[in-house]
Amino acid sequence: MTAAELQALLNVFDRSRGVTTDSRKCGPGLLYFALKGERFDGNEFAPEAISKGCIAAVVDDASVQGEGLIHVPDGLSALQELARAHRRRFRGPVFGLTGSNGKTTTKELIRAVVGKHLKVHATEGNLNNHIGVPLTLLAMPLDTDFALVEMGANHQGEIADLCTIAEPTHGMITNVGLAHLEGFGGVEGVKKGKQELYRHLASVGGQALVNAGDADLMALSELDGLERILYGTEHHPPHAWRTGDAVDAPIAWTRFEGREPGPWHAGGPLSVQLPGAHQLDNMQAAIATGVHFGVAPQAINEALVDFRPVDQRGEPVKTQSNLIIVDCYNANPSSVESTLRAFAKAGHDAPLAILGDMKELGDHAPEGHRMVRDVARECGLECWVVGKDFCQYAPSDRTFEDMSSLETALELEKPKGRTILLKGSRSMRMEGLVDML
Repeated sequence: MTAAELQALLNVFDRSRGVTTDSRKCGPGLLYFALKGERFDGNEFAPEAISKGCIAAVVDDASVQGEGLIHVPDGLSALQELARAHRRRFRGPVFGLTGSNGKTTTKELIRAVVGKHLKVHATEGNLNNHIGVPLTLLAMPLDTDFALVEMGANHQGEIADLCTIAEPTHGMITNVGLAHLEGFGGVEGVKKGKQELYRHLASVGGQALVNAGDADLMALSELDGLERILYGTEHHPPHAWRTGDAVDAPIAWTRFEGREPGPWHAGGPLSVQLPGAHQLDNMQAAIATGVHFGVAPQAINEALVDFRPVDQRGEPVKTQSNLIIVDCYNANPSSVESTLRAFAKAGHDAPLAILGDMKELGDHAPEGHRMVRDVARECGLECWVVGKDFCQYAPSDRTFEDMSSLETALELEKPKGRTILLKGSRSMRMEGLVDML
Protein backbone atom coordinates (compact mmCIF):
# COMPACT_ATOMS: atom_id res chain seq x y z
CA MET A 1 0.00 0.00 0.00
CA THR A 2 1.04 3.59 -0.56
CA ALA A 3 1.41 5.95 2.38
CA ALA A 4 -1.87 7.62 1.43
CA GLU A 5 -3.71 4.30 1.21
CA LEU A 6 -2.34 3.23 4.60
CA GLN A 7 -3.41 6.53 6.17
CA ALA A 8 -6.90 6.13 4.69
CA LEU A 9 -7.11 2.63 6.15
CA LEU A 10 -5.87 3.92 9.51
CA ASN A 11 -8.64 6.53 9.44
CA VAL A 12 -11.24 3.80 8.89
CA PHE A 13 -9.72 1.76 11.71
CA ASP A 14 -9.96 4.77 14.05
CA ARG A 15 -13.71 4.98 13.38
CA SER A 16 -14.20 1.26 14.01
CA ARG A 17 -14.80 -0.69 17.22
CA GLY A 18 -11.93 -3.00 16.39
CA VAL A 19 -10.68 -5.57 13.89
CA THR A 20 -11.77 -9.13 13.15
CA THR A 21 -10.59 -11.72 10.65
CA ASP A 22 -13.41 -14.12 11.54
CA SER A 23 -16.61 -13.58 9.56
CA ARG A 24 -18.55 -15.39 12.27
CA LYS A 25 -17.64 -12.63 14.73
CA CYS A 26 -18.55 -9.72 12.47
CA GLY A 27 -20.87 -7.11 13.94
CA PRO A 28 -21.76 -3.43 14.02
CA GLY A 29 -18.78 -1.10 13.84
CA LEU A 30 -16.07 -3.73 13.31
CA LEU A 31 -13.47 -3.67 10.53
CA TYR A 32 -13.28 -7.02 8.73
CA PHE A 33 -10.08 -8.27 7.06
CA ALA A 34 -10.58 -11.00 4.48
CA LEU A 35 -7.67 -13.43 4.80
CA LYS A 36 -6.94 -16.57 2.81
CA GLY A 37 -6.00 -19.99 4.10
CA GLU A 38 -5.47 -23.43 2.66
CA ARG A 39 -9.16 -24.29 2.98
CA PHE A 40 -10.91 -20.93 3.01
CA ASP A 41 -11.02 -17.54 1.33
CA GLY A 42 -12.25 -14.73 3.55
CA ASN A 43 -13.08 -12.62 0.49
CA GLU A 44 -16.18 -14.75 -0.01
CA PHE A 45 -17.61 -13.50 3.29
CA ALA A 46 -16.97 -9.79 2.78
CA PRO A 47 -20.53 -8.94 1.64
CA GLU A 48 -21.87 -10.88 4.64
CA ALA A 49 -19.57 -8.88 6.94
CA ILE A 50 -21.02 -5.63 5.60
CA SER A 51 -24.56 -6.93 5.98
CA LYS A 52 -23.79 -7.71 9.65
CA GLY A 53 -22.87 -4.08 10.27
CA CYS A 54 -19.11 -3.98 9.76
CA ILE A 55 -17.87 -0.47 9.03
CA ALA A 56 -15.83 -1.84 6.11
CA ALA A 57 -14.31 -5.04 4.73
CA VAL A 58 -10.72 -5.18 3.46
CA VAL A 59 -10.46 -7.54 0.48
CA ASP A 60 -7.77 -8.52 -2.01
CA ASP A 61 -9.97 -10.15 -4.64
CA ALA A 62 -10.89 -7.65 -7.39
CA SER A 63 -13.90 -9.74 -8.39
CA VAL A 64 -15.56 -9.06 -5.03
CA GLN A 65 -17.55 -5.85 -5.42
CA GLY A 66 -20.05 -3.91 -3.36
CA GLU A 67 -20.43 -1.06 -0.92
CA GLY A 68 -18.14 -0.82 2.09
CA LEU A 69 -15.26 -2.73 0.52
CA ILE A 70 -11.63 -1.57 0.63
CA HIS A 71 -9.50 -3.23 -2.05
CA VAL A 72 -5.83 -3.89 -1.27
CA PRO A 73 -3.11 -5.92 -3.05
CA ASP A 74 -2.81 -8.41 -0.17
CA GLY A 75 -5.08 -8.69 2.85
CA LEU A 76 -2.52 -10.14 5.25
CA SER A 77 0.10 -7.53 4.36
CA ALA A 78 -2.51 -4.79 4.83
CA LEU A 79 -3.37 -6.15 8.28
CA GLN A 80 0.31 -6.21 9.26
CA GLU A 81 1.02 -2.73 7.88
CA LEU A 82 -2.00 -1.29 9.70
CA ALA A 83 -0.85 -2.94 12.95
CA ARG A 84 2.63 -1.47 12.60
CA ALA A 85 1.18 2.00 11.86
CA HIS A 86 -1.01 1.80 14.97
CA ARG A 87 1.90 0.54 17.08
CA ARG A 88 4.00 3.55 16.00
CA ARG A 89 1.49 5.87 17.67
CA PHE A 90 2.34 4.22 21.00
CA ARG A 91 5.19 5.79 22.99
CA GLY A 92 5.51 3.33 25.86
CA PRO A 93 7.67 0.19 26.02
CA VAL A 94 6.75 -2.71 23.73
CA PHE A 95 8.00 -5.91 25.33
CA GLY A 96 8.54 -8.86 22.98
CA LEU A 97 8.47 -12.33 24.55
CA THR A 98 9.48 -15.59 22.91
CA GLY A 99 11.04 -18.93 23.86
CA SER A 100 10.71 -22.67 23.42
CA ASN A 101 8.76 -23.27 26.65
CA GLY A 102 6.82 -21.23 29.15
CA LYS A 103 5.93 -18.28 26.93
CA THR A 104 2.27 -18.04 27.83
CA THR A 105 2.68 -18.66 31.57
CA THR A 106 5.55 -16.16 31.71
CA LYS A 107 3.48 -13.66 29.74
CA GLU A 108 0.58 -13.98 32.18
CA LEU A 109 2.92 -13.67 35.16
CA ILE A 110 4.46 -10.51 33.71
CA ARG A 111 1.00 -9.15 32.95
CA ALA A 112 -0.04 -9.75 36.56
CA VAL A 113 3.14 -8.26 38.06
CA VAL A 114 3.58 -5.21 35.82
CA GLY A 115 -0.18 -4.65 35.91
CA LYS A 116 0.17 -3.75 39.59
CA HIS A 117 1.93 -0.55 38.52
CA LEU A 118 1.15 0.14 34.86
CA LYS A 119 -1.77 -0.25 32.45
CA VAL A 120 -0.79 -3.38 30.52
CA HIS A 121 -2.04 -4.57 27.15
CA ALA A 122 -0.97 -8.16 26.44
CA THR A 123 -1.46 -10.93 23.93
CA GLU A 124 -4.68 -12.81 24.62
CA GLY A 125 -4.56 -16.58 24.52
CA ASN A 126 -2.14 -17.83 21.91
CA LEU A 127 -2.42 -15.01 19.33
CA ASN A 128 1.33 -15.03 18.79
CA ASN A 129 1.84 -15.62 15.06
CA HIS A 130 1.84 -13.54 11.85
CA ILE A 131 -1.91 -12.94 12.26
CA GLY A 132 -2.17 -12.95 16.04
CA VAL A 133 0.55 -10.34 16.64
CA PRO A 134 -1.14 -7.75 14.37
CA LEU A 135 -4.49 -8.44 16.05
CA THR A 136 -2.86 -7.99 19.46
CA LEU A 137 -1.42 -4.63 18.43
CA LEU A 138 -4.66 -3.43 16.84
CA ALA A 139 -6.55 -4.18 20.06
CA MET A 140 -4.15 -1.95 22.06
CA PRO A 141 -5.62 1.28 23.47
CA LEU A 142 -3.35 4.28 22.97
CA ASP A 143 -3.37 5.03 26.70
CA THR A 144 -1.63 1.71 27.37
CA ASP A 145 1.50 2.06 29.54
CA PHE A 146 3.13 -1.28 28.72
CA ALA A 147 2.55 -3.50 25.67
CA LEU A 148 3.39 -7.18 26.13
CA VAL A 149 3.57 -9.12 22.85
CA GLU A 150 4.08 -12.89 22.80
CA MET A 151 5.86 -14.16 19.68
CA GLY A 152 5.71 -17.77 18.56
CA ALA A 153 7.66 -19.40 15.75
CA ASN A 154 8.25 -22.80 14.18
CA HIS A 155 10.92 -21.82 11.64
CA GLN A 156 13.81 -19.42 11.23
CA GLY A 157 12.93 -15.91 10.11
CA GLU A 158 9.51 -15.84 11.74
CA ILE A 159 10.54 -13.95 14.89
CA ALA A 160 12.40 -11.44 12.72
CA ASP A 161 9.23 -10.90 10.68
CA LEU A 162 7.14 -10.41 13.83
CA CYS A 163 9.68 -7.88 15.09
CA THR A 164 9.18 -5.80 11.95
CA ILE A 165 5.49 -5.58 12.84
CA ALA A 166 5.62 -5.11 16.63
CA GLU A 167 8.94 -3.23 16.73
CA PRO A 168 9.69 -4.18 20.36
CA THR A 169 11.84 -1.89 22.47
CA HIS A 170 12.44 -4.49 25.17
CA GLY A 171 12.34 -8.26 25.16
CA MET A 172 12.98 -11.63 26.74
CA ILE A 173 13.62 -15.19 25.59
CA THR A 174 12.34 -17.61 28.23
CA ASN A 175 14.64 -20.45 27.12
CA VAL A 176 15.86 -22.41 24.12
CA GLY A 177 14.71 -26.03 24.10
CA LEU A 178 13.72 -29.00 21.98
CA ALA A 179 10.63 -27.50 20.33
CA HIS A 180 9.57 -27.27 16.66
CA LEU A 181 12.76 -29.08 15.70
CA GLU A 182 11.37 -30.08 12.31
CA GLY A 183 10.76 -26.49 11.18
CA PHE A 184 13.92 -25.06 12.71
CA GLY A 185 16.18 -27.86 11.49
CA GLY A 186 17.51 -28.91 14.88
CA VAL A 187 18.62 -27.31 18.13
CA GLU A 188 21.07 -24.90 16.51
CA GLY A 189 18.27 -23.72 14.25
CA VAL A 190 16.07 -23.10 17.27
CA LYS A 191 18.81 -20.96 18.81
CA LYS A 192 19.22 -18.89 15.65
CA GLY A 193 15.47 -18.45 15.36
CA LYS A 194 15.00 -17.25 18.93
CA GLN A 195 18.08 -15.02 18.71
CA GLU A 196 16.25 -12.97 16.08
CA LEU A 197 14.54 -11.10 18.94
CA TYR A 198 17.90 -10.16 20.45
CA ARG A 199 19.19 -9.13 17.02
CA HIS A 200 16.24 -6.82 16.49
CA LEU A 201 16.70 -5.23 19.90
CA ALA A 202 20.42 -4.76 19.23
CA SER A 203 19.61 -3.02 15.94
CA VAL A 204 17.37 -0.46 17.64
CA GLY A 205 19.40 0.02 20.83
CA GLY A 206 16.82 -1.88 22.86
CA GLN A 207 17.07 -3.75 26.15
CA ALA A 208 16.88 -7.50 26.72
CA LEU A 209 16.18 -9.06 30.11
CA VAL A 210 18.41 -12.15 30.17
CA ASN A 211 18.46 -15.02 32.66
CA ALA A 212 22.12 -14.99 33.71
CA GLY A 213 21.83 -18.60 34.85
CA ASP A 214 21.10 -19.82 31.31
CA ALA A 215 24.34 -20.33 29.38
CA ASP A 216 22.57 -20.49 26.02
CA LEU A 217 20.79 -17.18 26.54
CA MET A 218 23.95 -15.52 27.81
CA ALA A 219 25.83 -16.60 24.67
CA LEU A 220 23.03 -15.64 22.28
CA SER A 221 22.68 -12.20 23.84
CA GLU A 222 26.33 -11.20 23.38
CA LEU A 223 25.58 -8.78 20.54
CA ASP A 224 26.91 -5.32 19.79
CA GLY A 225 24.28 -2.69 20.49
CA LEU A 226 22.22 -4.85 22.85
CA GLU A 227 21.85 -3.62 26.42
CA ARG A 228 21.45 -6.65 28.68
CA ILE A 229 19.56 -6.53 31.97
CA LEU A 230 20.81 -9.65 33.75
CA TYR A 231 18.83 -11.43 36.45
CA GLY A 232 18.26 -14.83 37.99
CA THR A 233 21.42 -15.70 39.93
CA GLU A 234 22.77 -14.79 43.35
CA HIS A 235 25.25 -12.45 41.65
CA HIS A 236 22.69 -11.04 39.21
CA PRO A 237 19.54 -10.21 41.16
CA PRO A 238 16.63 -10.19 41.29
CA HIS A 239 16.98 -13.84 42.17
CA ALA A 240 14.26 -16.21 43.39
CA TRP A 241 14.55 -19.60 45.05
CA ARG A 242 12.33 -22.18 46.72
CA THR A 243 12.75 -22.40 50.49
CA GLY A 244 12.50 -26.18 50.57
CA ASP A 245 13.00 -29.30 48.48
CA ALA A 246 9.34 -29.77 47.53
CA VAL A 247 8.32 -28.68 44.04
CA ASP A 248 5.65 -26.45 45.55
CA ALA A 249 7.80 -25.10 48.39
CA PRO A 250 7.32 -21.37 49.09
CA ILE A 251 9.61 -18.97 47.27
CA ALA A 252 11.73 -16.05 48.41
CA TRP A 253 13.49 -13.48 46.28
CA THR A 254 15.86 -10.57 46.64
CA ARG A 255 16.91 -7.46 44.77
CA PHE A 256 20.38 -7.73 46.28
CA GLU A 257 23.35 -10.03 45.74
CA GLY A 258 23.16 -13.26 47.70
CA ARG A 259 20.13 -15.00 49.20
CA GLU A 260 18.93 -12.62 51.86
CA PRO A 261 15.29 -11.65 51.29
CA GLY A 262 14.54 -7.98 51.63
CA PRO A 263 12.25 -6.47 54.27
CA TRP A 264 9.21 -7.06 52.05
CA HIS A 265 9.35 -10.72 53.08
CA ALA A 266 8.42 -9.88 56.67
CA GLY A 267 5.40 -12.17 56.38
CA GLY A 268 7.58 -15.10 55.34
CA PRO A 269 8.18 -16.83 51.99
CA LEU A 270 5.46 -16.70 49.35
CA SER A 271 3.14 -19.63 48.61
CA VAL A 272 2.75 -19.53 44.83
CA GLN A 273 0.52 -22.06 43.02
CA LEU A 274 3.13 -22.95 40.38
CA PRO A 275 5.12 -26.07 41.29
CA GLY A 276 8.27 -27.18 39.52
CA ALA A 277 11.73 -25.92 38.61
CA HIS A 278 10.57 -24.61 35.24
CA GLN A 279 7.91 -22.49 36.96
CA LEU A 280 10.55 -20.94 39.19
CA ASP A 281 12.28 -19.68 36.04
CA ASN A 282 8.99 -18.21 34.85
CA MET A 283 8.46 -16.46 38.18
CA GLN A 284 12.02 -15.09 38.16
CA ALA A 285 11.35 -13.62 34.71
CA ALA A 286 8.23 -11.85 35.99
CA ILE A 287 9.97 -10.58 39.12
CA ALA A 288 12.87 -9.22 37.06
CA THR A 289 10.51 -7.49 34.65
CA GLY A 290 8.54 -5.99 37.52
CA VAL A 291 11.67 -4.69 39.25
CA HIS A 292 13.01 -3.22 36.00
CA PHE A 293 9.76 -1.36 35.32
CA GLY A 294 9.37 0.01 38.82
CA VAL A 295 6.81 -2.28 40.45
CA ALA A 296 7.03 -2.17 44.25
CA PRO A 297 8.29 -5.43 45.84
CA GLN A 298 5.13 -5.89 47.92
CA ALA A 299 3.00 -5.50 44.79
CA ILE A 300 5.11 -8.15 43.03
CA ASN A 301 4.50 -10.49 45.97
CA GLU A 302 0.76 -9.91 45.83
CA ALA A 303 0.67 -10.65 42.10
CA LEU A 304 2.59 -13.92 42.54
CA VAL A 305 0.48 -15.16 45.44
CA ASP A 306 -2.77 -14.36 43.61
CA PHE A 307 -1.65 -15.99 40.35
CA ARG A 308 -3.31 -19.21 39.20
CA PRO A 309 -2.18 -21.61 36.44
CA VAL A 310 -3.31 -20.75 32.94
CA ASP A 311 -5.94 -23.10 31.49
CA GLN A 312 -4.45 -26.45 30.41
CA ARG A 313 -0.97 -25.47 31.58
CA GLY A 314 -0.70 -27.40 34.83
CA GLU A 315 -4.31 -26.75 35.82
CA PRO A 316 -5.50 -29.12 38.61
CA VAL A 317 -8.99 -30.60 38.11
CA LYS A 318 -10.66 -32.74 40.79
CA THR A 319 -13.04 -35.39 39.46
CA GLN A 320 -15.11 -37.90 41.41
CA SER A 321 -12.40 -40.51 40.92
CA ASN A 322 -9.03 -38.76 40.56
CA LEU A 323 -7.02 -35.55 40.69
CA ILE A 324 -6.08 -34.59 37.13
CA ILE A 325 -3.23 -32.21 36.29
CA VAL A 326 -4.18 -30.89 32.86
CA ASP A 327 -1.07 -29.77 30.96
CA CYS A 328 -2.30 -30.32 27.43
CA TYR A 329 -1.74 -27.07 25.63
CA ASN A 330 1.49 -28.20 24.00
CA ALA A 331 4.42 -30.53 24.45
CA ASN A 332 8.03 -30.95 23.38
CA PRO A 333 10.85 -33.04 24.89
CA SER A 334 12.17 -30.21 27.06
CA SER A 335 8.81 -29.24 28.53
CA VAL A 336 7.71 -32.83 29.08
CA GLU A 337 10.95 -33.71 30.85
CA SER A 338 10.70 -30.78 33.28
CA THR A 339 7.01 -31.50 33.89
CA LEU A 340 7.66 -35.19 34.58
CA ARG A 341 10.45 -34.43 37.04
CA ALA A 342 8.30 -31.92 38.90
CA PHE A 343 5.38 -34.35 38.91
CA ALA A 344 7.52 -37.17 40.31
CA LYS A 345 9.06 -34.94 42.96
CA ALA A 346 5.68 -33.69 44.19
CA GLY A 347 5.06 -36.84 46.20
CA HIS A 348 1.54 -37.53 44.92
CA ASP A 349 -0.27 -40.66 46.01
CA ALA A 350 -0.45 -43.22 43.18
CA PRO A 351 0.87 -40.92 40.42
CA LEU A 352 0.22 -41.80 36.77
CA ALA A 353 1.56 -39.96 33.72
CA ILE A 354 -0.44 -40.25 30.50
CA LEU A 355 1.61 -38.81 27.65
CA GLY A 356 0.51 -38.05 24.09
CA ASP A 357 2.66 -37.75 20.99
CA MET A 358 4.89 -34.68 20.62
CA LYS A 359 4.54 -33.14 17.17
CA GLU A 360 6.85 -31.14 14.87
CA LEU A 361 9.98 -33.05 15.88
CA GLY A 362 10.80 -34.30 12.37
CA ASP A 363 13.85 -36.58 12.34
CA HIS A 364 14.21 -36.04 16.10
CA ALA A 365 10.90 -37.82 16.87
CA PRO A 366 12.47 -41.20 17.78
CA GLU A 367 15.04 -39.79 20.24
CA GLY A 368 12.58 -37.23 21.65
CA HIS A 369 9.91 -39.77 22.49
CA ARG A 370 12.41 -42.28 23.86
CA MET A 371 13.98 -39.58 26.04
CA VAL A 372 10.76 -38.61 27.83
CA ARG A 373 9.73 -42.25 28.21
CA ASP A 374 13.10 -42.94 29.83
CA VAL A 375 12.73 -39.88 32.09
CA ALA A 376 9.42 -41.29 33.34
CA ARG A 377 11.15 -44.61 34.09
CA GLU A 378 14.06 -42.86 35.80
CA CYS A 379 11.58 -40.98 37.99
CA GLY A 380 9.77 -44.21 38.91
CA LEU A 381 6.49 -43.08 37.35
CA GLU A 382 3.92 -45.39 35.89
CA CYS A 383 3.59 -44.09 32.35
CA TRP A 384 0.94 -44.67 29.70
CA VAL A 385 1.66 -43.37 26.20
CA VAL A 386 -0.66 -42.74 23.28
CA GLY A 387 0.01 -41.99 19.62
CA LYS A 388 1.81 -43.48 16.63
CA ASP A 389 5.20 -41.99 17.54
CA PHE A 390 5.20 -43.33 21.09
CA CYS A 391 3.84 -46.64 19.82
CA GLN A 392 6.64 -46.95 17.26
CA TYR A 393 9.59 -45.48 19.12
CA ALA A 394 8.95 -45.60 22.88
CA PRO A 395 6.32 -48.03 24.18
CA SER A 396 5.85 -47.80 27.92
CA ASP A 397 3.92 -49.46 30.77
CA ARG A 398 0.78 -49.29 28.64
CA THR A 399 0.81 -48.17 25.02
CA PHE A 400 -2.12 -47.06 22.86
CA GLU A 401 -1.90 -46.37 19.14
CA ASP A 402 -4.49 -43.61 19.24
CA MET A 403 -6.89 -41.78 21.54
CA SER A 404 -9.85 -43.98 20.65
CA SER A 405 -8.04 -47.12 21.83
CA LEU A 406 -7.13 -45.39 25.10
CA GLU A 407 -10.73 -44.22 25.56
CA THR A 408 -11.97 -47.77 24.98
CA ALA A 409 -9.60 -49.04 27.67
CA LEU A 410 -10.80 -46.37 30.11
CA GLU A 411 -14.43 -47.29 29.49
CA LEU A 412 -13.63 -50.87 30.51
CA GLU A 413 -11.57 -49.92 33.56
CA LYS A 414 -10.66 -46.41 34.65
CA PRO A 415 -8.10 -45.52 37.34
CA LYS A 416 -9.42 -44.47 40.73
CA GLY A 417 -7.82 -42.61 43.61
CA ARG A 418 -4.86 -41.47 41.53
CA THR A 419 -3.12 -38.22 40.62
CA ILE A 420 -2.92 -38.22 36.83
CA LEU A 421 -0.78 -35.98 34.65
CA LEU A 422 -2.09 -35.39 31.12
CA LYS A 423 0.59 -34.03 28.78
CA GLY A 424 0.72 -33.97 24.99
CA SER A 425 0.80 -31.78 21.90
CA ARG A 426 -2.24 -29.63 21.19
CA SER A 427 -3.36 -31.79 18.28
CA MET A 428 -3.66 -34.82 20.58
CA ARG A 429 -6.46 -33.07 22.54
CA MET A 430 -5.56 -34.87 25.75
CA GLU A 431 -7.97 -32.67 27.73
CA GLY A 432 -10.78 -34.77 26.27
CA LEU A 433 -9.82 -37.51 28.75
CA VAL A 434 -10.70 -35.43 31.83
CA ASP A 435 -14.39 -36.37 31.84
CA MET A 436 -13.50 -40.05 31.48
CA LEU A 437 -11.08 -39.92 34.42
